[in-house]
This record gives sequence, structure tokens and C-alpha cells, in this order.
Amino acid sequence: MIISLENVSKKYSDSNFSLENISFNSKQKDIIGIIGRNGTGKSTILKMINGLIPYDSGDIYYKGKSLKDLSDSEIRTMRKNVSYIFQNYNLLEGETVYYHLSMVYKLNKIKIDDNAINKILKFMNIEQLKNTTCRNLSGGQQQKVAIAMSILQNPEVILCDEISSALDINSEKEIFSLLTQLKETTNIAIVLISHNLSILKNFCDKVIVIEDSTIKEVITPNKSNNIDYDKDYFNHVKEFLLND
Repeated sequence: MIISLENVSKKYSDSNFSLENISFNSKQKDIIGIIGRNGTGKSTILKMINGLIPYDSGDIYYKGKSLKDLSDSEIRTMRKNVSYIFQNYNLLEGETVYYHLSMVYKLNKIKIDDNAINKILKFMNIEQLKNTTCRNLSGGQQQKVAIAMSILQNPEVILCDEISSALDINSEKEIFSLLTQLKETTNIAIVLISHNLSILKNFCDKVIVIEDSTIKEVITPNKSNNIDYDKDYFNHVKEFLLND
């Protein structure tokens, strides 16, 4: 296992929010979805995995070692190998796509690999945007840059925090098609938060449902033979509006 959570709990003293007894594992090539109402702690789970916020009890293990036992340098290595992609893109508007991808190397104090950058630009289908400033990119294009930065770190796990929530349906489909290709061509595991039931059904190996501060159920979805995000979305909206 790359990541393992064992009975992890978290409570904020200044609110009624809490998470209790969260347990699941992630191994190579796993695609794990997390869904729940707003405010149920989905993002908190990802941030605890990445060591961005502490947990109160239970434990989180990275390759068998508790996060609490990792040194500062080991935490930095873990965060490189367990990459976090935020809902907002966190890009510098006045800088180019190439600037952001080259920063991955500069921050790790290693030589810039232009071949790797060109390869990931091609994979993400944004070769033509290499020298474009981020203020001139669409939301979907900015999200591709954020994902490309993550992949350039050669992570073992990518944590996706509602990365498609601000995108239109075509951009969302394209992002998850690229992530599907990533799954098929690498050993990277993905843990993602989404409210899109079609994405969870057709992309994830298992879906964790958060309710009443804990894991209510872990569901292995029945994947559709012919994925049609537009049709699934329409049927979901129709069913929701017409049901009592």
C-alpha cells in the first residue's frame, strides 16, 4: 500500500465539524472517489493524507510509515510523491505555461528537462499554449497546466480536490479522459473528490460515501459500457427534479 488510513478522526473545537474512524487504502493504479454533502470533510481527508493538516487520532501511513514519524525532509518527499491538485488552479496569471512547468524542476533544485516538459504538453494537448500567459487560458486549460505540473513530479498518488467543479461539461470530460489515459499508461493512483455521479461511476474503481462524519459505505460502481457524460448528467438532473 502507498497510503493507508486507519481509524483516522479529526474534530475542530470551534465548530460541530468532525470526522470519525476513516479507514481506507490506496495502492498502485487505484482510482478512489470520495463523495458526500458539502461540509462533510472530504477536502479535510485529502489534506490530512498530504500532511497539510494534522489528525487527532488513528493514523495515516505512507508506505508503511506513520506520517507522525516522518522527518521534515521525508514530509517534503512524501508531498512530492503524493501530489495535491487544488480546486482553484493556483497559477500566476502573468507567467507562461512553460514558466510553471519549469518551476517544478527549480523548486526541486534539479536541471530543467525540456524534453519531459514538451512530452507532458503533448500528452495534455496544450503544446500550442507553451508560451501563453495563464491569464489568457480558459479554466480547463489552467487545470491541465496544474495537472501537468503534478505529473512532472512523477508522483505515486495524485489527490484531486474537486478539480472539475468550475469547468463546463466538455472541459470536464476532457480532463477525465486525460486522467483515464494516465491510469492506463502509468502506475499512478488517484484519489478524487467529485459530485459528478457519472464521473464517479465510470472512472473510479471504488467510491467512498461520507455521511454523518464517517464512511457510510464503500461502493464498487457498475461501469457503463458506453460512457456518455451528457446523457448520464441529463438523466440524473431529470430524476432529481421529478422525484418527490
